[in-house]
Amino acid sequence: MANRNTMTSLEDSAAEGAGTASPKVVAALCLLLALGSFALYAPSLEFGFVAYDDALVLGGHPNLYNQDSLVKSMREIFVGYFPREEPLLIRDVTWAVDARLFGFASTFGYHLGNVLFHSANVVLLFLFLFHATRRMSFAAITASLFATLAIHVEPVCWIMGRKDVLGAFFSLLALLTQSIALRESRPSRRRLLAVAVFLLYPLAVLSKFSAVTLVLVLAAHRILAPYLDGSVAASAPFDGKQVGKTALRFLPHVLVGIALYRWYGRILYDYQVIGGRGPSPLSLQHLKTLAIFVPLSIGRTVEHIFSAAEHSISYLRPNVALPLARADLFIALAVVAAAVAIVFAVRRRKDLLFFVAAFIMWLLPYANVEYVGIWVADRYAYLASACVVALVVKVALDVLSRARAGKQVATFAAAAAALLWAGYGVANGQIHARAFRDARTLWDYEVALPDPSMLSYSALAKSLLLEAEGTADPTIRRVRLADLRGVVRAGMERYRSLSWLPARGYFIAARTELADLFTTLGRAAALTGAAPERRIRYLRRSFEIHPSAPAALLLAQQLFDQALQALPADEKLARESLVFCREYALKSWSDPGKHEAIRAVFGNYTQRFPGLNDEVQAILAQLGH
Repeated sequence: MANRNTMTSLEDSAAEGAGTASPKVVAALCLLLALGSFALYAPSLEFGFVAYDDALVLGGHPNLYNQDSLVKSMREIFVGYFPREEPLLIRDVTWAVDARLFGFASTFGYHLGNVLFHSANVVLLFLFLFHATRRMSFAAITASLFATLAIHVEPVCWIMGRKDVLGAFFSLLALLTQSIALRESRPSRRRLLAVAVFLLYPLAVLSKFSAVTLVLVLAAHRILAPYLDGSVAASAPFDGKQVGKTALRFLPHVLVGIALYRWYGRILYDYQVIGGRGPSPLSLQHLKTLAIFVPLSIGRTVEHIFSAAEHSISYLRPNVALPLARADLFIALAVVAAAVAIVFAVRRRKDLLFFVAAFIMWLLPYANVEYVGIWVADRYAYLASACVVALVVKVALDVLSRARAGKQVATFAAAAAALLWAGYGVANGQIHARAFRDARTLWDYEVALPDPSMLSYSALAKSLLLEAEGTADPTIRRVRLADLRGVVRAGMERYRSLSWLPARGYFIAARTELADLFTTLGRAAALTGAAPERRIRYLRRSFEIHPSAPAALLLAQQLFDQALQALPADEKLARESLVFCREYALKSWSDPGKHEAIRAVFGNYTQRFPGLNDEVQAILAQLGH
């Protein structure tokens, strides 16, 4: 009986694939998916920068994205300014093309690129699923629902999301290419496609480093491909020889992945992007943290995939420095229980195993094994969300295919549920997307959330400061500075209202953001012409809370200016300024692009205060000058 059901299922799948797979139908569906996805995010083409990494990573490097010469951009990206704090070379190449076509300062090209890559990803997802499963209805419904998820607003509407949509583009293209290769009968063509998959892997990694786990997804797909398309029964055991051959086949990919991981990780350590933020990955303390926070993060991510409201660019929780609520513990336990149930279920449903495995593999780089501090982010779920949607759609279609009595009613109910889910995502996604119009609208939106992060307050205060600095109208300036002080007070009150736990060796981003509030007050005080002592007081407090390189530089500059203004010039104050300048230099010297500016700053000390020459030379020697 089981064999008969299996054969019937295989015949149904083959009939669907053969009966509806005309090139015209496939092309029409691809066009509809592309146009629908593009139309959904077309309003973002008018959006600007949001002052969250885009000014630092993109806006601060006109040399990398030369609007007058693509050749000069390529030279800077690959040679002149290499490496940098985030060496995503393929992403940088696409930005350079945008800058050359539309201008460096124009945000239109950057947003257009994001929307185009996202639209391409929806089409590639459809093609891969259709080719891998031979079920057009499953592929079309999954891709359509994927396109409407509100969780995708961040990676598509935020310029910095380019790496997410670009990494997904090469990942999906690699999966589709491999799926085509598995059905290719000509050995020469099959080898050519295998080479293409091998080359697409590093392209994905150099677009978004978390794509390093793509090799695992490719291996899982190769092993599970017969179960996906129904050529092998879902309950049939694994072919041990096939698993072994797959491991050997992907050994070169693994070696490339290890090499890229070591290369990329070393750069991130040098630029202090990672490392030193928490306990050792193998420490008992961190393993306990992972045991709770990884299931919790997975649960929250799934929740955000299904829900469409109150999405944030920076979630306050989960946070190792904040107490866990009962709901958090319940979610973590529920995820563990679901994982156990899935392990038992997929033994007989290996056609579902690929989507479960791929979901875990896509999220694996964000597990904070090497502690970073961000546990949940919408951009992290870009590809993982496709796996969740695929599981839901596949199970629903399987249930409908087995329904006998009331099949029409069940089909209508399922279609209605899918439309409601899509409509809910589109409606709320449009609301969230409008928040990305510019810095002010984004951070106004973030501060108004029920559980706002400290980042939202510090970023909104900075945005108001920039508006005050950029206007010549004294009335507007006063209003903006008054708003700024109100935001700073609210942010500090927010920080005091939270039940902070001891950091236990973990880096806590909220402390950085609290320090930023004091820094913003110091800069605002300078704008209003407040006494130097007041400005310095704010900057000292910022550095005490978080001794960052920018805080050290601002404090050094303020002390240096005050030393110059004293009559006679105050060398003692200048020496104190030099102490903070040294802190800045030590924290920033890993960036070759800052060497010239750092030397110029120290040159000011020796020029204005010759008595500090020996100390300056000692610092330069320490830097390896």
